[in-house]
Amino acid sequence: MNEKIIEIANNFDFKGSLDTITENNQGNINKTYILIYKDKNKSNKYLLQKINSNVFKNPYLVMKNIELITNHITNKLKKMKDTTHKTLTIIKTKDNENLYTYTNEDGEKEYYRAYNFIENCISYDSFNDSKDAKILAYQVGKSFGFFQKLLSDFPINLLDETIKDFHNTPKRFNDLLESIENNITKRAFKCEKEIVMLISKLKECSVIMNNLGKSIPIRPTHNDTKLNNILMDKETNEGIAIIDLDTVMPGSILFDIGDGIRSACSNALEDEKDKDKIFFNEDLIKEYLKGFLEETYDILTNDEINYMGLSIKIITYEQTIRFLTDYINGDTYFKIRYKEHNRDRFKNQYILLEDIENKLDNINEFIFKTVDELKNK
Repeated sequence: MNEKIIEIANNFDFKGSLDTITENNQGNINKTYILIYKDKNKSNKYLLQKINSNVFKNPYLVMKNIELITNHITNKLKKMKDTTHKTLTIIKTKDNENLYTYTNEDGEKEYYRAYNFIENCISYDSFNDSKDAKILAYQVGKSFGFFQKLLSDFPINLLDETIKDFHNTPKRFNDLLESIENNITKRAFKCEKEIVMLISKLKECSVIMNNLGKSIPIRPTHNDTKLNNILMDKETNEGIAIIDLDTVMPGSILFDIGDGIRSACSNALEDEKDKDKIFFNEDLIKEYLKGFLEETYDILTNDEINYMGLSIKIITYEQTIRFLTDYINGDTYFKIRYKEHNRDRFKNQYILLEDIENKLDNINEFIFKTVDELKNK
């Protein structure tokens, strides 16, 4: 077994004696290990994670946010006598801390945390992995909606911003302009037509940030609502828990719904070569929205409802900008597998941006009709 991980694990309040360590390679950011401890006649399963401190500059703030959020959800579920849904449970160190700091052989600090392992669950990377994509889309929307409903009374002033300007669309646009001005790779000249079109869409796509804290309330938001951040029951496919809470911080509920649909309801991967496969599946979007609205319609403000469809366009616009900016800057942020990888990602997001514009009227009509029906039940 990994001697270093054993040494680190010995500092946590795990129950029983260590039996096995398995590295889990699914995550892109943090390094994760699954630990099994034998305790008399039963086994206890835990997750041990090394936090990527290059991405999360202040791991203590990240863990403060997570502890506040998970405690709130746990208490709400207890009050509701809900034994179906779960949340992550932080396993403290033997010194009652939510992080263990390890100094490696180079004198660098590494930060480790531990959670309980939630059993009998499965996660999906794509709706195409399910036998019935529509049912799964509905359950995913419902799960993220329920997450927001549980946090609707959370005191937002307690949360810290762990990644500044994460969904600040005007700031992302200014970063793009700076990259075009510097044009260190001379790549900006390859995308002149698209850049002009992106400039024309800026005002509309700044609506969330321009109204945040006004007609759009600041709420606890997950900020990484991709499909595989939901644990689903293996038998029923009902959402059990929302995981990967590192980016939970103050923001808009529209960030979560927009990014959730952008990432899950697109028909193709971000770097798909066949342009005919790149479109938003409107049926899946509507099922996702139906599930989400069933949980949240009574906590949403008028502008959150009014801009819900637009949020899909805004977050798609934002991701288009991010891929283009990185491409012009020389691929310094997103990992690439070939020279023009970020250009392909940018082009595909741009196709999605045009597609959502064509479908936005239908989506808005569906949202308003669904909210009216739910309010008049």
